[in-house]
Amino acid sequence: MVDHVLKSHRGNRIKKFKLRMPGGGNFENWFEFAITKKAEIIHLGGVGNFDYEGLFLRLPNKNNGFDCLKNLYLSHSKMTDHDFELLISNCLVLECLAIVLCIKLKNVSIVGHSKLKHLNLSFLWGIGSIMIRDAINLLSLTCCEWRIGCSVQLSNIPKLSKLDVRDNIRNKVTHVQLLDGMPSCVRDQLQLLRLSSKAVSMYELNLELLKNSSLQLVNIKHLELVLDMSNDPNWYYFPRYACRLVEACRSLQKLVIKFLHTPTLILTEFETETYGHPGCDLSQKYLEISGYSGSSSERELTLYVFSNATALQKLTVVACDEEALSRARLDFEHINSVSFFSY
Repeated sequence: MVDHVLKSHRGNRIKKFKLRMPGGGNFENWFEFAITKKAEIIHLGGVGNFDYEGLFLRLPNKNNGFDCLKNLYLSHSKMTDHDFELLISNCLVLECLAIVLCIKLKNVSIVGHSKLKHLNLSFLWGIGSIMIRDAINLLSLTCCEWRIGCSVQLSNIPKLSKLDVRDNIRNKVTHVQLLDGMPSCVRDQLQLLRLSSKAVSMYELNLELLKNSSLQLVNIKHLELVLDMSNDPNWYYFPRYACRLVEACRSLQKLVIKFLHTPTLILTEFETETYGHPGCDLSQKYLEISGYSGSSSERELTLYVFSNATALQKLTVVACDEEALSRARLDFEHINSVSFFSY
């Protein structure tokens, strides 16, 4: 059906090509179609987090459309180091690149890409080394479940200000290990930081690492911690970890704790608008609770963080729905500096 639709297309160019589906398909041919039509945006790959088979093996032989490609998202591919090198060397105007769930990549090198602004390298479970150098316009980096032992080299990325990190107990680099291992000149540039964990036990490990580290995040203004509430109800270590992070972020203006109630963490890029909710006075340092459903664990966690992270002066609660909003008003009615919203 997809082949029939594409063969019937008579135009010379398309702006955006997006196709994600489970199972097999002519992904290589579809990618080649999009490149030949000089698409600026291509999002192509499978669905789900654990399709180890991979959906396509190689890049198109024709490369006369790569010079138009600005935004590329590839998931579930069997791209090799050679394929990646070929892709990077041909896509010179690429602004956004996401390589997700690729089991063949061993070494990633991105050097001198002056147009690249947003980079997502996630679930590359065979990766051995990552080098990002002289990417002078890179603004954001997403790195989910990088393997312990992976050599990471970051240099001359002067505009990098947003970092999105997810760790996992299965031999993956933790939040604190990644941040502590960064060159201080890169780490000190960061202003927005999003951290999430697949396994609740990672918060205990991160807390211990943070206690034994002199880590300082001197320019972080917006810190977001994402919690998968369906994973484990025992969040004993998380609020203590959150408070220690607040201490490490000396310029912090906003701490966001986002509750997710789905089995799998949803990975998204930072939105353009850093401070999205009305009623938030940035002259005050405040805690925002997003996705509040009214459970006792959410309430206790919120109260602990707000009481113990003494730099935070105001609480904002964004509830899941109107019912949760009513519960939030009761739960936090004793706090004077609190605002309420709902999705």
